[in-house]
Amino acid sequence: MNKFKAGDKVTVKENFWEIESGVYVYSGMKKLVGRILEVQSISSSGNFYTKQDDSNDNTSWAWDKNWLELYNPTITWETLKWKDVVINGNGKERMVLVVSNDVVTLSESYDFEKVSIIDHKKQMQDDGYTIKQATPTLAEKLELTLDQIAEKFGVYVTNIKIKK
Repeated sequence: MNKFKAGDKVTVKENFWEIESGVYVYSGMKKLVGRILEVQSISSSGNFYTKQDDSNDNTSWAWDKNWLELYNPTITWETLKWKDVVINGNGKERMVLVVSNDVVTLSESYDFEKVSIIDHKKQMQDDGYTIKQATPTLAEKLELTLDQIAEKFGVYVTNIKIKK
């Protein structure tokens, strides 16, 4: 049974090139770490092919199944990882620099490249921290109902006209 199917959204794991595989790693693949890609096809050997990037050409990369993980758009305290962003009770954002078990190292709020706080996930939650959720990229499809659009813009559904 395959781990993924065509059409699945996946992300490329950090340091995937360190995971032993029979698939060759091209330097251009490393720039896709953390990016959201779509599985286009699966070879008989079990490798997964994705479009190279967000460009419009048809270049694709072959990935070992252990280099990819299913994309989950909802970040939780259990899935918190490097480069996720948390917001403290005062509304200041800090980037997650390291997660080691339940201990998190955070950046300064004014400079994401400076270390500021090392704290336990439970203590952060008790202190009012929340997780900033990722916003959809241009490559992702965003589906909204007319009611959701009307609510967002504060208009009646009957007053919405969608142009292409």
